[in-house]
Amino acid sequence: MKGVITLGIDISGRITVAFPYDPEFVMKVKTIPGHRWHPAEKHWSFPNTDGTLEKILKVFEGEEIRIDPVLQTKLSKNVIARDKVPKQSLHNFEDLRRELLSRKYSYKTLKGYL
Repeated sequence: MKGVITLGIDISGRITVAFPYDPEFVMKVKTIPGHRWHPAEKHWSFPNTDGTLEKILKVFEGEEIRIDPVLQTKLSKNVIARDKVPKQSLHNFEDLRRELLSRKYSYKTLKGYL
């Protein structure tokens, strides 16, 4: 396994992609339009526009990906075939569970999302 790819959102609203250095990952990330490297934060960022998240997921298909709960809600709003959803880390769902609990979602809602 090469390492976990982490997707998130920065304070400016751009989608961020972070991963342990791997030349193959760098080549893949550079194929996505609007890429920008942030050396201080050690992550790539992309404009948060329609289709960008899906392009990122397609490029890294088959890799272990952790997705920020905010992006997961955006992902769930877009219709994606179940077989196209990337492998998820178990920690990812734990993060989502904690986020939903912190927002005081009911048990039934929590169960439905997870």
